[in-house]
Amino acid sequence: MTGGASARLHLDDPVSVLSGVGPKLRGHLRDKLGIATVRDLLEHYPRRYQDPGEVLDLSEVRTGERATLIGEVVSWDLRRVPPKGRRRSRLDLATARVRQASGAEFTVTFFNQIWREKQLAPGTVAAFGGEVRRFRKDLQLTTPEVQVLGRVDAGTGLEQAAERLRNQRLLAIYPAVKEVSTFKLTQLVELALEALPPVDDWLPDAWRERQRLLPLDTAIRAIHRPADRAEQRAARTRLAFDELMTLQLGLQARRRQLEAEVAGVDNAPVPGGWAERFVASLPFAPTGAQQRAFAALGADLAAPRPMHRLLQGDVGAGKTVVAVWAMLCAVDRGRQAALMVPTEVLAEQHHRTLQALLAPLGVNVLDGLRVELLTSSTTTSARRRILGELLSGTVDLVVGTHALLEEGVRFADLGVVVIDEQHRFGVSHRVRLKEKASEGRPGEREILPDVLVMTATPIPRSLALTLYGDLDETELDELPPGRRPIATRLITPAEADRRERLYGFVREQAAAGFGTYVVCPFVEPSDTLPGTAAVAEHERLAEVVFPDLEVALVHGRQRTEDKERAMARFRGGEAQVLVATTVIEVGVDVPHATVMIIEDAERFGISQLHQLRGRVGRGGERSYCVLFAGWNGELSPEASRRLEAVAGTTDGRKLADVDLSIRGEGELFGQAQSGTPDLKLARVQDDRELIQRTRDLAREVVARDPHLADPGLVAVRAEVERRYGGREAMAALETG
Repeated sequence: MTGGASARLHLDDPVSVLSGVGPKLRGHLRDKLGIATVRDLLEHYPRRYQDPGEVLDLSEVRTGERATLIGEVVSWDLRRVPPKGRRRSRLDLATARVRQASGAEFTVTFFNQIWREKQLAPGTVAAFGGEVRRFRKDLQLTTPEVQVLGRVDAGTGLEQAAERLRNQRLLAIYPAVKEVSTFKLTQLVELALEALPPVDDWLPDAWRERQRLLPLDTAIRAIHRPADRAEQRAARTRLAFDELMTLQLGLQARRRQLEAEVAGVDNAPVPGGWAERFVASLPFAPTGAQQRAFAALGADLAAPRPMHRLLQGDVGAGKTVVAVWAMLCAVDRGRQAALMVPTEVLAEQHHRTLQALLAPLGVNVLDGLRVELLTSSTTTSARRRILGELLSGTVDLVVGTHALLEEGVRFADLGVVVIDEQHRFGVSHRVRLKEKASEGRPGEREILPDVLVMTATPIPRSLALTLYGDLDETELDELPPGRRPIATRLITPAEADRRERLYGFVREQAAAGFGTYVVCPFVEPSDTLPGTAAVAEHERLAEVVFPDLEVALVHGRQRTEDKERAMARFRGGEAQVLVATTVIEVGVDVPHATVMIIEDAERFGISQLHQLRGRVGRGGERSYCVLFAGWNGELSPEASRRLEAVAGTTDGRKLADVDLSIRGEGELFGQAQSGTPDLKLARVQDDRELIQRTRDLAREVVARDPHLADPGLVAVRAEVERRYGGREAMAALETG
């Protein structure tokens, strides 16, 4: 440290207080690794640990066995070996001579790693781990694991380095960049830990003992210098607990505040009302999962606080029936309900579905239910009529797109809001629709409707929030009787013959009265993004591949009447093949469609692919989904993982887990849907038991002390504010 080895260090000191951190290194740490303070440095946790094995002197080594040898790099020999025999490419050999403290020497050889000469310049002290072999007269390690320990000219002695390795069995390997090596990070962390006084623990002793956690100071030091795997795991558990506990306290405080500032409306189910008669009129018995959903939603609808629930269920699990039941509960109480969806095609589909489901009860007839559709394509005269009837309370249920959010759309008494495919809407959209229930209602507490959001595949952020406790969740984990799993196949260019066979199968399906979707990522061809365009593919299929079939086209740039005409032809069986973009991703229900072909499948996310696949198999017939991938370029490892996951399961929750592991949780208090979370150690995938523990404890604490105002919780409140201060989640604490 600049102030000497004995100077006391503080976590919030700039990292430049550490010896050797000048302006250049400080800039690299900040810009490349996000490290500006000592705390940032110590929260730059190891990505893995290397067990160096037993540290031996050369005299103790047995050839053919693994060992860790420590020494000073003395010299390098670089050679280029020309191709020979079966080896068709040249080979670069880098061989270093290394001297131990005893004076004995050994060699280490690296293949095609010439850069090692710069990493391990003469004078470098390092540990080399691997299998020891004899080459001519020398003992040699070939392509060993390497841990740089220091430099002789900087005061690193071989004996001290060996002793350090003997005392520390695991070596931390840090996420590093070219400008800042893991060795440099190790040096800085050790400097910081040596000068850092014991860190005060923000966690009350009673909480820590109840959760069986290490003290904070012990965990901070052990995560970087663990004696063994058990200590490393215990340190990680404590630090991950801290991340999750402060997050849970923030989420629970936000939820408590929202519930204190707003009031819900009484939408409790009415015996003998529309909702009960609707269920009785269904041509099938609700599944057990749907019955459980009715009970959970019924309790929410009757509660004094607004419902905020996620309804998750695979395609075909019956989410719409549950949503209609919830909306009718509002109608039974003299209120209105709105169903907001992301596209006009889906709005029109839902409008048709609602009319069909409610037909036994009477729709848009005297003494029946009034159901309307409102989109940007609604004619001026119809829009004027619908707006007037929404305001007067004549309309019971309205289905719409973003048009429901426009100025002039007002409700007499909006009681329930259902948002389908919630990942297609931003937070502001949902808030705006909820606020429409409070327009024209003066009072101290804001009146908000009950809100139900639905999805077949939760996006990572919504799944993370559900696990962390910000949303209540109901899952429909049963499919109605008669639904059959959809067979999914991934086809790459190496299997080109399967495309022609598939087209023959499509023709067979058409002859049997079944339809096929062909989904493309683009509307028109692009010079910058290679891929299949719907317009061109429609022309190719109609004229070259299926001249004997009717091939329709639907995409987002068409006029509404053209889209409706194409969908009607496919729905009615006049067209056997429908070429489309993702406008048919959600909600489109054509029972006789049995084949889904997705071109350039690597251009779609897991949720999109799962939703598209769900457009087939809705009529009980055996159905198929074919993913064509890699036909316009090589597949990335991430794309391959996504596609293999979709081909491997039709379980939406499992796919959401894969999506979560690939994309990350997202910033949990922000609006980003994926990417770096607010967490550095904890992960939804790995820490579900820890998430449950922290959620339960946070609920207990906030229920007893919503503002963490107890004098014994001063440190707890300070830690939560430090991590999430100034964010929406902390508004409740700031008003305490």
